[in-house]
Amino acid sequence: MATTTSAPTFQNHASLPIAIVGGGLGGLALAIGLVKHGISIHIYESASAFSEIGAGVTFGINATTALHLLHPRLLERYKKHATYNADPARANTFYTMRWGTDERRSGGRKAGDIAWHLDDIWYDKRAQQLGVKTRSCIHRARLLEELIALLPEGVTSFGKSFEGAKELDDGSLELRFADGTTANAAAIIGCDGIKSRVRAHVCAEVQASYAGECAYRAVVPRAEAEATLGADKVLNGYIYCGYGGYIITYPIENGDLINMVAIPHDEGDAKNRITDDWTVPTTATEMLQRFQGWYSPLIDLISRYQLPSKWALFHLQHAKQYYQRRICLMGDSAHATCPHLGAGAGMAMEDAYILSSLIATVSNFADIEKAFHAYNDVRRPRTQERIKRSLQAALACDFLLPDVGDNVAILKERLEESYRWLWHIDLEAQLEAAKDIMDGERSP
Repeated sequence: MATTTSAPTFQNHASLPIAIVGGGLGGLALAIGLVKHGISIHIYESASAFSEIGAGVTFGINATTALHLLHPRLLERYKKHATYNADPARANTFYTMRWGTDERRSGGRKAGDIAWHLDDIWYDKRAQQLGVKTRSCIHRARLLEELIALLPEGVTSFGKSFEGAKELDDGSLELRFADGTTANAAAIIGCDGIKSRVRAHVCAEVQASYAGECAYRAVVPRAEAEATLGADKVLNGYIYCGYGGYIITYPIENGDLINMVAIPHDEGDAKNRITDDWTVPTTATEMLQRFQGWYSPLIDLISRYQLPSKWALFHLQHAKQYYQRRICLMGDSAHATCPHLGAGAGMAMEDAYILSSLIATVSNFADIEKAFHAYNDVRRPRTQERIKRSLQAALACDFLLPDVGDNVAILKERLEESYRWLWHIDLEAQLEAAKDIMDGERSP
């Protein structure tokens, strides 16, 4: 009787790990996926401790599926903190769209009126199987805590600011850090964000582009938000669309806090501005001026809890590959996007699942480049398309799409098409396609 053997699994030595540069959400998710497959890793984080900037992060069904595929315990831990729409009738609603300003036509809708519900009309039971809903939100700090809890001890070095890398005579890679220390690795994966230093070894010519937008943020206590807006507008996710900007609100921390982000569209020379200071001081007066004439209860509430800085929005739209030899980029370091589809962190979770699973099929570290090649081939088209669609989603919510404007019927169709594309990716099929690419490169 013929016997079958499973594909060889890459087993590296602890002294030559996969080096993960960056300990944010994406880097930790990748680490969990690799450790699950028995692969030795080491995380190098420039900060003195794990930390995350910002409050809420939104996940669609594609992202929660990726969490489950990465590690079933990761999804279970995520669900402990996930916040959904409070209205049971909106289990399949990603956001409810409201008018942020009065409609500019006689007898039109008024600021605060509902425009439509952005529903997952292609619902395929995955959410029920995973025990989640179409949209879930979590505080970044809670997600970070749960990722850390699944990591083994002793796999992270802090205060390690990556400066460069080189290949040694034995084929291993040497990482160099700002404190003068070095470390050896079988491969390097840059998870160090939109300002990635690892990217200089992969596609140095790729630089972040200003998206012509900034974000004013506020985190509001539930009691204050309910007193001002009412429970429905507070405990369910909303996007307020208007002329030249939009505002997004959703509950986090099981509804104890409400995350609010107001994003105006900039015109003129600001579109070409890139500086090292991507966050700059701001005032409530400035935000109130930018959103003059908008739904006043919401604008006044944001102004009372607004953070003292505003964030410029950048993205990495490019045609370069995500790897060079055994140095690879993942998450924001490869394809940072604006937040308009609620898909940035989710794409990093998808990346982590695909990349960790591909590395696990490699028989020796010299062949890791084949895994990186396959990862690039299947992930680059999707992640770059996501950047394009995110920019279009902002224009839609800002009533700035050419030949569409504030025609909400057409806007609804456009946004539904993009969200269907986003949510209903078959990640396991994408992994199999990547494995086929690797098989095509392997020697017979």
